[in-house]
Amino acid sequence: MRRLIFLRHGKTEWNGQFRYQGKTDVPLNDEGRMQADRTALRLNSLKVDVIYASVLSRARETAERVSRHLGTPLGGLLEELVEMDFGNWEGMQVAEVENAYKEVYAQWRKFPEKVKIPGGESFVEVVERVNRGMKKILDDGGENVLIVAHGGSIRAALTGFFAMDASAAWRTRIDNCSLTSLELWRDRVMLSFTNDTLHLLVEDPDFVRNLPVLI
Repeated sequence: MRRLIFLRHGKTEWNGQFRYQGKTDVPLNDEGRMQADRTALRLNSLKVDVIYASVLSRARETAERVSRHLGTPLGGLLEELVEMDFGNWEGMQVAEVENAYKEVYAQWRKFPEKVKIPGGESFVEVVERVNRGMKKILDDGGENVLIVAHGGSIRAALTGFFAMDASAAWRTRIDNCSLTSLELWRDRVMLSFTNDTLHLLVEDPDFVRNLPVLI
């Protein structure tokens, strides 16, 4: 049995402003750093063998904070795990994109596999890219593997593992510093839980430290 635990990076200023970040290298803000530290406490109850992360700083710093707290090494920073390339939309707020790209945006929300964002990627391309990254991670080994990435790349990983229709991707909520876990056994992939943020909802660090990771 192998376990993959996906962790979305902590909050950035652009997250708070509802701006598309994509491949733009926006760093964590103070709240995002606090979220990363809370997540590290939550993971105390689990022996994490290795940590992989996207090369973008918001994911890298989240991973580094968890790595320092747990004493678990970073196995690598992977380009394949970066967020979806939002092209011309990067830096724009959601409402601005809806107004400026009405038809394209509406189609993209319904059929992400059929629409290529102007200057960016299609969701199918993201799934293919993330699949390549997941193959590298699985080939490297480790029983309990933590993967620190982005909302789009985590959804792409789930789409690939479960052979889902890409249009189902937006039905999965992935909040900042949420945990999502899969179990791999022989040729079977099982979803344990998604979008667990209990560690962000309580203030007592001792309580967070003793919360189990339900895998």
